Amino acid sequence: MAAALGDPGRLARELRLEAGLKRWEEARNPSSAAAAVMALVGLGAIDILILLPLLTGVVSAIAGLYVAVIAVFISGGGVLVAGPFFDPPGGPLFPILLGLGLMGASVTGAALLTIITIWLVNGLVWFGRLHYRLIKPAILPEPSYSERGLS
Repeated sequence: MAAALGDPGRLARELRLEAGLKRWEEARNPSSAAAAVMALVGLGAIDILILLPLLTGVVSAIAGLYVAVIAVFISGGGVLVAGPFFDPPGGPLFPILLGLGLMGASVTGAALLTIITIWLVNGLVWFGRLHYRLIKPAILPEPSYSERGLS
């Protein structure tokens, strides 16, 4: 029976992956996304060599863009609050509108980044399920000739 189940470590990683994917589908929040990504990365050593560098670059770029969006939002708030007191050209309404525009643009950017992040996690979930389906036949042993009724 143990031979039929295959490598226990591999089976545990696959079960962890499936649990992480189900958690992401039930509650789409940052912690469930992190659990799904970590379960996917833990699935195989080959995937770590191929997927991890790509995933690290993409996640780093998205995190950098989130930091930039937050900085633009804060600077927009600063322009909105302090701008009218510096007697800008165009009157006090110009910095108020500029600050609101910067804050609105940063909220839009954050929303788009959130959509991209959700697409990324959904793509990783799809990849994990596809990977699991591809390796599942390799886990199940081929029946021997005597089990098939052949001699």
